Amino acid sequence: MNALLTLLVVSPFLLAILLANVAERSSSVRILNYIYLLLLNGVLMLLGLSSMMVGMLRAQGGLAEFANVLESIDWTGAGATLFVGALVALILLIPAVRRGAARLFPINPDSIVHATALSMTATTIGGNLYQMSISSMLLTPEGLEQVQQAGGATYVDILVFPLLTLLIAALLGVGWLTRRDWPELVDRLGLTTPSLPQLGLAVGVTVLLLGLAVGTDNVWTMLDPTSHQQVGGVSSALLGNFTGVAGAFAIGITAAIGEEMFFRGAYQPRMGIPMTALLFASFHVQYFISPATLLVLVIGGVLGVLRQRTTLAVCILVHFLYNFTSVLLGS
Repeated sequence: MNALLTLLVVSPFLLAILLANVAERSSSVRILNYIYLLLLNGVLMLLGLSSMMVGMLRAQGGLAEFANVLESIDWTGAGATLFVGALVALILLIPAVRRGAARLFPINPDSIVHATALSMTATTIGGNLYQMSISSMLLTPEGLEQVQQAGGATYVDILVFPLLTLLIAALLGVGWLTRRDWPELVDRLGLTTPSLPQLGLAVGVTVLLLGLAVGTDNVWTMLDPTSHQQVGGVSSALLGNFTGVAGAFAIGITAAIGEEMFFRGAYQPRMGIPMTALLFASFHVQYFISPATLLVLVIGGVLGVLRQRTTLAVCILVHFLYNFTSVLLGS
């Protein structure tokens, strides 16, 4: 059920990516792509306003019968992030604004693909922050109990996301089936075979990142043990089905391939390391706003530098080794 819901939520974004790549060579489809982005973000703005309205009604006692469900959620703040993200996404489609953004990001402001990527970045970050706010109910004992009763994520869930959806997004984003043949696509993604020194570098970086993770976890435990226990409880409940070598391998390989192909392979060459790391961190909504999110941001930056100086295969390897070891040690 979670996998099906994920596909339903992600499919409009995949369609936007496909339309943008087709529109790169067709002026008529370009107009359709702009209309589609307008409608997509318009719907999200309405959803944001609706959520803000729920927050206002709750504050006025108009939703007293749902108080237990809504108590831990800041609906006003959640709705505002979704609304602002969608609004910024539309503003970024304005040619003059895109030309200004091109001074900050390595994009071509006249490319519909780059314009769509820039716009959807704002849409996605706003959506992820909205999901993060709504998911705050999981930090309560009642919410955590619901996750535990539901059984957490399954192997099908992680096969769909992050592997399948992000892999398709990456391939469509760089012109699969529309603008590039397979050799050109592989070259654009940076999927070259790593050298032996690069493999050694991957192992060394993985050890450093694992050490950073242990240090972050220890400091977090000392400074704020309550939030550490809450966020850790949610993560454990969501990924409780993935233990031992099989679970560690599944988490490691799906995240490594899907996330690295999309973030460091397709997205980073157009948007740069800082924005890629920020978007990467925003996707880890299960950590909410916590030291774990900051750790993911730092890891995203390190992987970005690796992608810039080595090859995407090195990033995939580091990501896999990090996740595999983390899950295995936590089992």
